Amino acid sequence: AIFAEFGTIQVENRYLSKMTHQPEYAQKTERVFEILNEISPPSGLFPYYFKNSFRGAPQDVERLKNGDPKPKFTNNKITFGAMADSTYEYMLKIWLQGGKKEPMYREMWDKAIDSMHSQLLQYSKPSGLAYVADSVGGMRLDHKMDHLVCFIGGALALGAYTDPLGLDSPRAQRDLKTARAVTYTCYQMYARMNTGISAEFVQFEEGRDFVIGRGAPHYLLRPEAFESFFILNQLTGDPVYREWGWECFQAIEKYCKTHIAYGSLGNVQDTNGKPRNKMESFFLAETLKYLYLLQDPDTEIDILNKHVFNTEAHPLRMFPVIDEEEIFSLKNHVAG
Repeated sequence: AIFAEFGTIQVENRYLSKMTHQPEYAQKTERVFEILNEISPPSGLFPYYFKNSFRGAPQDVERLKNGDPKPKFTNNKITFGAMADSTYEYMLKIWLQGGKKEPMYREMWDKAIDSMHSQLLQYSKPSGLAYVADSVGGMRLDHKMDHLVCFIGGALALGAYTDPLGLDSPRAQRDLKTARAVTYTCYQMYARMNTGISAEFVQFEEGRDFVIGRGAPHYLLRPEAFESFFILNQLTGDPVYREWGWECFQAIEKYCKTHIAYGSLGNVQDTNGKPRNKMESFFLAETLKYLYLLQDPDTEIDILNKHVFNTEAHPLRMFPVIDEEEIFSLKNHVAG
């Protein structure tokens, strides 16, 4: 099993339980995080491949009743990119969704982010661009960063602004600083390409910051950089994120748009290249949505007090907001 798969269904299933008043959807998927918390490495950073020995045999059922078998890690690779990203994201978002009343999730988030800073956060030469490297076992790092990792800037900022210790705490200020720095790197992943569009991942090399990763010159219409632009703009009010988003959107319009839709690019350095005949569903669900919201000064989306975005950018109301609305609706019904 892949870490990002079984850790990215909780926000949706909890919402389903909340709206249907059927708790089993939440209970079954929350159990995943309870087990993850039980088997967590000291760092709070998880390898992204797991194996579960449960096969449904009678002896397996009996072992399960006794708290065994637990999943086992089957590799030692750690990343905030592909195959892991959204489970870390949901540690924070489940806590926010529930009204900050379930400390286990926030504690898992803070533990992972502390270790990210101490073990994975790196700076390029000569420009000092911040990036989150992959761990390939022990202290060995692969100095690459997926476009997928660009979600972390927005997540760090959201975590800082909701930190139980307060925004002025050293931890929150550290996280906000890193959020800004990594998001700037993600912007540079666009700005430094000939088309103004980012590659799938970049490799950091001493002396020249980064180059396109081997076999990764393509752009799949990904949203993660724009997600962080939107969150940082909404939280800080800094207009630079809106400007970056507009710049990137214009590049996408120029190089990815066709007469009927948008297509991915085969090589972001080729200004004569044509869009490929493929448009991922997340381009509509996430990329365009975040770019639109980034430019909308009147949006009713409130990521601090009312809404949690799931990993596919669907805004869901936080549970305290749902409870308030139900009480208000009930009062109106009684009054009427």
